[in-house]
Amino acid sequence: MPTPNFRFRPAAPFVLVACLAAGVLGCGGDGISVSTAPKANGGGGGAVSEYRILGAMYPADSPEWFFKLPGPADDLAKYEADFDKLLASVSLAPGGQPKFDAPEGWKVGPGRAGIVIATIRTPDGKYEVTITSSTGGVEPNLKRWAVDQLGQKSFGPEDVAKVTKPVEAKGVKGLKADLRGPNNPAPKGGPMMMGGGK
Repeated sequence: MPTPNFRFRPAAPFVLVACLAAGVLGCGGDGISVSTAPKANGGGGGAVSEYRILGAMYPADSPEWFFKLPGPADDLAKYEADFDKLLASVSLAPGGQPKFDAPEGWKVGPGRAGIVIATIRTPDGKYEVTITSSTGGVEPNLKRWAVDQLGQKSFGPEDVAKVTKPVEAKGVKGLKADLRGPNNPAPKGGPMMMGGGK
């Protein structure tokens, strides 16, 4: 009995098309995905994925004075070295306001609204450090920055060590804070930082 001669050629174009379709459409959810960057909240319409507050508290154990520099995370990175120099220059006179040396090119300005005692603007004028006085302790004030202003979902005592590090200034120890979140902190109270957390 002769061996049957099977022919599969007519099906070849269909197999090829099916394979190409599978490659384009993907299988099991491994296809092409598209994502969009979130828009800036309260910003000028540009895409900003993350905001940041660089801050500091003096004295570290029972803070009364707060330095705060808010803005888009990527932008603030270029000012951080100078901000660290500013923090290291702080001194506290008994019963008086903090003294500090502004980094080269940064402009010291007056306070405002009876809450901000002084301002320091970056050399390009885009961002501003505010210096305020408050009470309420470390964790409640950090929580206000993190949750109320930056839009983090939660912030507790266990998070304090994750976002702070000691600062050795002139005769006083401080805490530097570095917090991030999805919201622009500028419209949410601006430079104001009230004491007594929730």
